[in-house]
Amino acid sequence: MPTQQVGSELVGQSRFCRLKVLTRIDQAAKSFRPPSQPQYYTTPVPHSVVYAGGDPEHIETVLPYLNHAANCGNSIIILEDLADPKRPLFIVCSLRTRFFPRGIWQAYLYANHYPDPLDYHLIGSLRLYFEPSQIPSWLTWRFLPRHLRARAATSTRRKLRKPSGLLIDPTLSTIALLHGEGG
Repeated sequence: MPTQQVGSELVGQSRFCRLKVLTRIDQAAKSFRPPSQPQYYTTPVPHSVVYAGGDPEHIETVLPYLNHAANCGNSIIILEDLADPKRPLFIVCSLRTRFFPRGIWQAYLYANHYPDPLDYHLIGSLRLYFEPSQIPSWLTWRFLPRHLRARAATSTRRKLRKPSGLLIDPTLSTIALLHGEGG
């Protein structure tokens, strides 16, 4: 609404008010992120999960992000978001955690070499899809070493549970079936 001069007074928006509104719009524009750029570090994580940067295939680039060696168990899992390479990694420090972020992830399992608490070596990796609302309450990250062992041992035919809400080596058609879209 433009200002109008009535007598000696200005009616409508004053100059100060317009400056204030323009400043607020400018601040809002700077803090706005379009939907294509997700807000990182907003996913609530349990104490056994840490945000990290680095290359998940080179553990030495990820280890500096761990706060304390005592927080880590004998195994750690590094999750890399395949859909968004700029997203930070998740480090799952305990196989008993129930933290499963939605989407397609590459999970890297590292095991500890004793006696050095920070000497981890890569056991294997799997491509996984999670739908957290469908994952049963009993499922923890202990399934990952079991599936990697079952893949490595071709002589034994272990039957592993296939829980709902979790797909191993997913394709677009199997993801659609999980959501009930396929037919």
